[in-house]
Amino acid sequence: MSSTQNDSGFGSVLRIPAFREFWVSQLLALTAQNGIHFIQLVLIERLTGRSFHLGLMIAAFSLPPVIFSFLAGVVVDRVPKKWLIVGADFIRGLLAISYVVFLHTLSDDTLLLTIYAVTFLGSSAGAFFTPAVLAKIPLVVGENRLLVANALFNITIAGAQMLGLIALAPILVKLFGLSIAFLFMGVAYLLAGVLVLRLPRDPDRRVRGVTARSGWQHMRREVREGWVFVAQQQRIYMSVLHIALVATLLMIISMLAPGLSARVLGLAPEDSVLVFAPAGVGMVLAMFILGKWGDRISHGWLQTLLIFWVGLSFLALGMLSRDYSTLHIPIFDIYPQRVVTLTALVALVSLNIGFGLYSVNTVAQTVIQSLTPANLRGRVFTVQSMLTYLVGLVPLMVAATLADLVGIPRLMGWLAYACFAVALLTLYSVYHPATNPSRPLS
Repeated sequence: MSSTQNDSGFGSVLRIPAFREFWVSQLLALTAQNGIHFIQLVLIERLTGRSFHLGLMIAAFSLPPVIFSFLAGVVVDRVPKKWLIVGADFIRGLLAISYVVFLHTLSDDTLLLTIYAVTFLGSSAGAFFTPAVLAKIPLVVGENRLLVANALFNITIAGAQMLGLIALAPILVKLFGLSIAFLFMGVAYLLAGVLVLRLPRDPDRRVRGVTARSGWQHMRREVREGWVFVAQQQRIYMSVLHIALVATLLMIISMLAPGLSARVLGLAPEDSVLVFAPAGVGMVLAMFILGKWGDRISHGWLQTLLIFWVGLSFLALGMLSRDYSTLHIPIFDIYPQRVVTLTALVALVSLNIGFGLYSVNTVAQTVIQSLTPANLRGRVFTVQSMLTYLVGLVPLMVAATLADLVGIPRLMGWLAYACFAVALLTLYSVYHPATNPSRPLS
């Protein structure tokens, strides 16, 4: 995030009617997406009480982008992005509303399988949604306002996480139950789709005179171009790795949070908001700190420090989850569970994790978007999305299994060591850039 963004201000893009409606639409859709994830996690924790089943649900969400990413980049660059976004919103909205019927008609085992199936279908629509949104932003605001628009969308992502995971979903579940919570999120998706209907059409990108065979060959060539571009740009593929790390850790945290609340802190599954809420506060802090001082450190060094900070936070969370009162720290031996409660310390560490993850993701996404030509953005965003889910899927399922076998506290320590490894790899890339060695990572 650069000072240019601050100088221009968000008003420069919000004064554009089309962008303003687009922004509100994405806020609704992202809030619904995060809210549904929270409700699904609470539902599965209530049904099974096992992290493995939570991991399966997240895997059902993560697998479609891997399967369909090969097609998504070419589709986004050829099909009007407006209709891809509208279609994805409407499909996911109707699927969310369908839970109202399923919760009252299906038994536990059948309901569990239905959750996986509905999640897979909704994510299949979303596989085309994210690249379409990212590629649509420059068409709505223009190249000159792109950084400002991206900054606002990053804030919107954090805001939607707070609204969905931290505010709306927990309140709706506690006050009205699961059915009303699913219904509310489904309606939010539908409203988001209606707003996108008002967007202007994309520039004409249809390709005439293309046969099925030549179209398939052209599609393969364009997807390969996206992969080659990412592979040849050291700053871009390192940023893609950082985004993949953040996405993987967020998926694992989402999977573990209900179990951490119910099985470690002794609370209800829906009280996992005590983990998500401080993380959301940390994201807001990161937003302001990056905007003010983010440009004073080169991106390579900043990423290294931030990832190392996330690793330390996971290490602390693992120790706390084992119950810090057993560590024989003198002040806690004298005042056990009185000076600082276990829940309060978990919330404090969660704040640091949210700060670090949001910061890593923001810097990495800024690098990718600023270095990618406009005609390749759809394909590069698709490669980013595909790698993010592809890299994260296996660690997610391994973590889900280990959480049940060795426990959540020990798993947190292993996540910390994974962060340290990526931080060292990033540090190595700062000293030994694979390409453009004369250009610093700044």
